[in-house]
Amino acid sequence: MRALRYEGPRDIRVVDVPAPTAAQGDVVVDVAYTGICGTDLHIWSGHHARAKTGLVIGHEFVGTLADPAGGLAAGSPVFVNPLLPCGRCPACTDGEDRVCDVLRLVGIDRPGGAAEQVAVPERAIVPLPGGMDLKAAALIEPMSVCVRAVRRSGQRLGARVHVVGAGPIGVLVARCARACGAASVTISEPAQVRAEWAREAGFDVVPGDGAERYEVVYDCTGHPSVAPKVLDLVETGGTLVDVGMYAAPAQVDLPELMRRELRIVGTCVYRPADVRVALRLIASGAVETADLATVVGIDEAGGVFADLAAGKLLKVLVDPNGDRS
Repeated sequence: MRALRYEGPRDIRVVDVPAPTAAQGDVVVDVAYTGICGTDLHIWSGHHARAKTGLVIGHEFVGTLADPAGGLAAGSPVFVNPLLPCGRCPACTDGEDRVCDVLRLVGIDRPGGAAEQVAVPERAIVPLPGGMDLKAAALIEPMSVCVRAVRRSGQRLGARVHVVGAGPIGVLVARCARACGAASVTISEPAQVRAEWAREAGFDVVPGDGAERYEVVYDCTGHPSVAPKVLDLVETGGTLVDVGMYAAPAQVDLPELMRRELRIVGTCVYRPADVRVALRLIASGAVETADLATVVGIDEAGGVFADLAAGKLLKVLVDPNGDRS
């Protein structure tokens, strides 16, 4: 079967690999769509510490069961939760396995879903409603991240909200914040292409210079240039939510944090309850996702990473069955 495999820095290509077999406790999924995200870009660039050469990438994916499993018939549509907690550390035994001390993921620590088929733990399977658009469902994983962020924020009904960064996570956080009852949601984004995407998604794009302050600010960038000044966007007594993943410790003005009684909230991936909410929001149409994604066949997929890294594309979904020669 064909799969997208990491062969070295800036080299992810389509290769033929053996079809997976289900080990004890696993099931095989026929993949419909796989999302390419920022983590995959880190792998492509050679900067992901755990990703090894020969890895089949992809942790955001949906598909159908190849065989009956978990009380579901073959062909049933499913989302796969890619989190692989150890189940033994204090976080896991306390029911907080999303912050497992040694959390692993499908698509990083075992073969991922950018392939025609993938074997995954049966416990990772989340059934989808019959007839649900699988292209929209392919955004359940990043949507779950955004649901978790908004729930962690404590955002109140009628809040004035600002999102820093108009990547896929930023736009989805903005949509979740709006669905959660924000009175206003604005976005700041210096890249013109992404700023225009945010406008097309229905948001006002404003300067992120600190001239205006907000009750809740979501930093969806993880960019070192943002951290030193992001508190300037938070009004006194307000909340900053760190959604973007910083690669190194970031500068924070602790005296300012104390003086203005600001609150910084961390958020890490998602709980199963967040996945269920994300699924409902997408299935009901309460939060739109499909308009964010460009679908490419697997034969085109190796060429999209440079465009994604350059900000020329917002979100790419790979169809593993597309572009067969």
